[in-house]
Amino acid sequence: MTLLGTLTSFPVFNGLQQGELALLTAFLGGLVLMGSIALIILSHAQSIRALHVATMLVAFTALLPNMWATYAISLVLFGHLYLALKLGSKPLLMVSFVAASGYLALLGGNIVGYWPIQLTLLPLLLVYIAQLFEFSLKPSQNNLSVLPEHNALRKQDVLGLPPRNALRDAYYAHTEQDTSPMVLVMIRLEGFEQVNFHLGREYGDLLLAQSANRIKQQLQSDDILNIEEEDELSKLAHLGGLHFVFLCSLAHQQHLHEQVIGAIVQTTLKPFNVGHCTIEIKARASYVSFADKVSDFDNAITCAFLALDSEPKKVVTEYQNSMQTVKQEQQARLAELTHHDFREQLELYFQPVIRHSDNGIEFLELLLRWQHPKQGILAAGKFIDDIRIAGLALPVAQFVIERAAEIAMALKMEGIKMALSVNVFGPEMLHEEFIEFLDDVLLTHHLEAGDLIIECPSALFMSLDAQGVAMIARLRSIGVRLCVDGFGEAPLVLAKLPKLTVDYVKVGHSLTRDHQHQGALRGIVRGLVDMQHQLDCAVICEGVESLEQLNFAQSLNTFAAQGYYFERPLSSVGMLTWVKQYQIEHHHFADHKKG
Repeated sequence: MTLLGTLTSFPVFNGLQQGELALLTAFLGGLVLMGSIALIILSHAQSIRALHVATMLVAFTALLPNMWATYAISLVLFGHLYLALKLGSKPLLMVSFVAASGYLALLGGNIVGYWPIQLTLLPLLLVYIAQLFEFSLKPSQNNLSVLPEHNALRKQDVLGLPPRNALRDAYYAHTEQDTSPMVLVMIRLEGFEQVNFHLGREYGDLLLAQSANRIKQQLQSDDILNIEEEDELSKLAHLGGLHFVFLCSLAHQQHLHEQVIGAIVQTTLKPFNVGHCTIEIKARASYVSFADKVSDFDNAITCAFLALDSEPKKVVTEYQNSMQTVKQEQQARLAELTHHDFREQLELYFQPVIRHSDNGIEFLELLLRWQHPKQGILAAGKFIDDIRIAGLALPVAQFVIERAAEIAMALKMEGIKMALSVNVFGPEMLHEEFIEFLDDVLLTHHLEAGDLIIECPSALFMSLDAQGVAMIARLRSIGVRLCVDGFGEAPLVLAKLPKLTVDYVKVGHSLTRDHQHQGALRGIVRGLVDMQHQLDCAVICEGVESLEQLNFAQSLNTFAAQGYYFERPLSSVGMLTWVKQYQIEHHHFADHKKG
């Protein structure tokens, strides 16, 4: 017996051949119509409702045995497949694919075995069952399982603000009714690390709640989207941690989001009173335009985070598509750092630190550069974060130390005694492994105490514990001098420095850059300098680019200065020649002054 004969021997096909085709047609058509009506009622999305209205119309035409109805059914199946792709539902996508395959099989049976064309309605019933489960039964089950966990999370959230999911639902519900331009605004609070470290997490949570209240007070406009969560309305959502989000419609005011952001930034700058302490924090913001940049809510959240991370020094950042390119370049650099030997591409440059008293060189700062094959010469600030992410902070620090020791030994062999400083990125200098390595390098290269200077960011001293202070004391005990970089730019450094002994302090660029408008700030900076003098610490002004800035630095009674006014960073390959030439010119200058 042939396959066709086997199939047609089943009772269903026998019944159809005996005149019961009209009954089957009415039965299948009725199921399709009822499924469409049910899904139109259950679904709240206009696109899904429109698709099922079209399906109903096709079902009416499919009751007639003609090929045009069959073609219409194929288009409807294609529409349901596209719907599954748009919703991102794997079960719906799988069922839609199976339904499309079944439709082709039944259509082939009609062509080859003269099966009733009405059987091609069966795949639609399979799709309906899957969609009924997705839009009705499955959400209710999810809600039952998630509700206790959701309530527990709400109880743990000291702010009581709606989460990300509630904001997402509010966004999609709003866009179905209003197509006006909309902006997503993300607020990131900064400065809580110091509070949590010095006062404890309880006071940190209290400060976070006060900050959230100040932000909410600025969200009074009717054009800021309401978020409904458990019969409560809010305009601000909490993403967790220090991140808050709200949605702003631009239907009536094109720059409303900028005005609201400005108000939030100003209100968070006002001091907070927590735990009998006056604390200052700051807010940074990013915003993403749905109309111009992105359309998906979760993608907008990702872009807002990217904007904040791409411009860490900006208070307000607008997301740009170019930030994705920068991110991709960073990923490419990470791949190169991971798969290539970084020692072949990293190089040391140098820049002198010049004393005010005699224009002599106090020491040479070694600066890390990356000879990138595609992006050119990159300063350390461009790839330091990449090195940390790649887990190469300690190996790169060891590479820099070893190269500095080799350069110092080469200068000694030429009869030049010159101290060199290297920048250590941060916490890696406080590890036992790094200090032991440093001690071994000093002994191997016959370096004396004071030949090597370690520069570390001032932020490192903001969170030092007893063990950290002990590690820094160990660095000094093996003959390494210490320099604090960026002094004055972190408010709690002053409280930490008296507990430490450092040799140099570099005043940050921000305190000396705008020297013509320093008026009231001059006294403060001068006080910082005097305090370091009392601690027997030499103060150096960074970022000196003009004679006016140099005169300002000297008026503060600082010890030395550094910047483009003296020399731009140069490759260490020509360091020996440059030092000799500078010393010759310096001696001539000194002799001329004596004459």
